[in-house]
Amino acid sequence: MKTISTIVFSLGLFTAVGYAQPTIGAITNAASYSLTPLPNSSIAQGSFFTIFGTGLGANPGAIWSPYPLPTTLGGSSVKVTVGSTTAPAYLYFSDAGQINAVMPSTMPTGTGTVTVSYNGQTSATAPITVVASSFGAFSVNQAGSGPAIVTDSGYALNSLTHTAKPGQAMILWGTGLGALPDASTEATAPPCPTGCDLRGPNLSVTVWVGTQQATVAYAGRAPGYTGEDEIVFTVPQTSSAQDIQGCYIQIAVQAGPPASQVVSNFTSLSVDTNGNTCSDADGINVSDVASDLTSKGSANIAAISLLSNFLTLDIGGALNLQWDNDTVEANVGTFKSGVLYESQGFTLSPSANNCTASAFRGYPPPSDPALALETYLDAGSSMSVKGPNGTQTVNKNTSGSGYGGLVGGSTIQDLLQGGGLPPFFLSTAYAISPGTYTVTAPGGSAVGSFSASIDVSSSAASFKWTNQSSVATSAIDRSQPLTITWTGGDPSGFVDITAIGSTAATSSGPVAGVTPGMLVECLVPASAGTFTIPTFVLSALPSTQGSASIIPPGELLVGPASGATKLSTAPSGLDAAYIFYHFIQGVNVGWK
Repeated sequence: MKTISTIVFSLGLFTAVGYAQPTIGAITNAASYSLTPLPNSSIAQGSFFTIFGTGLGANPGAIWSPYPLPTTLGGSSVKVTVGSTTAPAYLYFSDAGQINAVMPSTMPTGTGTVTVSYNGQTSATAPITVVASSFGAFSVNQAGSGPAIVTDSGYALNSLTHTAKPGQAMILWGTGLGALPDASTEATAPPCPTGCDLRGPNLSVTVWVGTQQATVAYAGRAPGYTGEDEIVFTVPQTSSAQDIQGCYIQIAVQAGPPASQVVSNFTSLSVDTNGNTCSDADGINVSDVASDLTSKGSANIAAISLLSNFLTLDIGGALNLQWDNDTVEANVGTFKSGVLYESQGFTLSPSANNCTASAFRGYPPPSDPALALETYLDAGSSMSVKGPNGTQTVNKNTSGSGYGGLVGGSTIQDLLQGGGLPPFFLSTAYAISPGTYTVTAPGGSAVGSFSASIDVSSSAASFKWTNQSSVATSAIDRSQPLTITWTGGDPSGFVDITAIGSTAATSSGPVAGVTPGMLVECLVPASAGTFTIPTFVLSALPSTQGSASIIPPGELLVGPASGATKLSTAPSGLDAAYIFYHFIQGVNVGWK
């Protein structure tokens, strides 16, 4: 218990340069980091929340000592106002760039404001919405995404090599289930010393593992801790082991009053039928590099992705544009075991028969925070990709972090300005071009020369989204399941279903690095022919109704995806190398 608390409460602490007057940049759940105005961005009574900004406190920062909980820490204080009630928050950590605090259980629900005071200066007010319940799950990457902080009954952390088994009881750690039943000692002594299940007439808790509902044995405060919650659930057992088996089985929680539950951030769980090292039918198997992780604590890996997004854009109801964006990304680097265990996987996709929801700023796809901890390896000054439509250069990224870039089509800026390249993965008629695609690296100081090839079969190229015209509309109801049907696709491959919703509400559209949004991705065996996205997944998307954005803030795309093809012989300097593709096509839509 103490170890888990230390992991959870130390998440995301960083320092920044102090300023004379505090400035609040964002207020989020301390676990999910969900940004306003995403659906799960409200702060629950009795929960940990985080304030990001500048000039919030001193450097080095201050951290609380045992009870009573302070309302001033390191010279910093926080006041919350909802309606006619103003009260101080309890502080756990403060420094110049971040404050972690507990929302008092007695704070009324509703919209309000927050201010931070430090060194005799008080910030401008920042908006906040306090609710009865809005759960956030802690994650290993400290950013609210990727593998969850979930343990077995002995408090051993779930990982790619320490997996859960179907039928096993596990504990998910987070914050935001709601107020304590007795808040009279919230600030002065550890509450619920033997635990307090918070479920009742006004709080129901549903845990989804993959697309299956789990049995919940306990949902309440971690015994003895003020704002930290734990949910004890059982990994579902299904008729098909593949349904609940993989390295990135998504886990999400719906919590709140029965009629208005809020879905949490999406994290992942590693599951194996026998509790062994996990494996994914669609991705990179950890067993491929398990011996390297054991012997040297790291593995040198190359993961090469071929990605095509083709979108028919309705621009402001007055212009219809076809936008093709073809890219090649080659992630070549050294992954320490700890970094690998907190990453979202090299394919950045959920396990098969799963959906994930990831927050982003500006334009997707969301970034994986773990990649910032990777040590990149030199495989040459540039790479090349050859396919049925020609050859293109894949340059080293200017930051030195791997290789990648546009090989066909255009960026959104190029599209609006009439620039770009001819399609690379698609024909001039925007149909997928079948054939062999080969990425070649000349070799560099750390990695020898190599070529990685993958075939796009005629079956994959003949993929057709058969109910597109009936489901891809300007008003898709997020409260109803959404069924996607198709024909074609590689019989041994997969289908990628991607749904995007941005909170953009102005004519300029999503702004890179600023506008919050959500990307939902589901991965399904192509042989299934159909998949229904559950409502709990769709509810993670923000509503796009009322947006006046010229650039559409909602999209729905579907298309064939491969599994990761492993090179039979690893290039010199690497322990394993893989190549895979995702080619998705769709239209802009609305979410209501």
